[in-house]
Amino acid sequence: MIMKNRYVLIVFAALAAPAFALNMSVFKDAPVTRLSTGELKTFSATIQNTLETGADGATVEWKAPKTPFTSKITPVNTSTDGKRKCRDTTIESEAKDRFQRGNYSFCKASSGEWQLNSPGSKSSKK
Repeated sequence: MIMKNRYVLIVFAALAAPAFALNMSVFKDAPVTRLSTGELKTFSATIQNTLETGADGATVEWKAPKTPFTSKITPVNTSTDGKRKCRDTTIESEAKDRFQRGNYSFCKASSGEWQLNSPGSKSSKK
């Protein structure tokens, strides 16, 4: 259980690397905490792939293979922030006893990974 909790924090930290001010306690009771470590890795990869290849307005639904968990990932707007490509995205997740919906802004890092954009950062339309 400790490893799973640690991995949940690592996944959110990786997605939120530039967002140092992000209050991680909002994820304490999030549906994603119901996923196994392997499912978390697959879910994170699905988010990355959706941000990379998904069209604005197109929803990708992901269901965990063993856990009662479903998430809908919808990129809603693509923009630029300097030279970085950014995507505003809605992620709606539901587990058996939990639901969470949030709007997030991700930008592509020089490493090629999508990361949660810093709070207060401004993006301009492409």
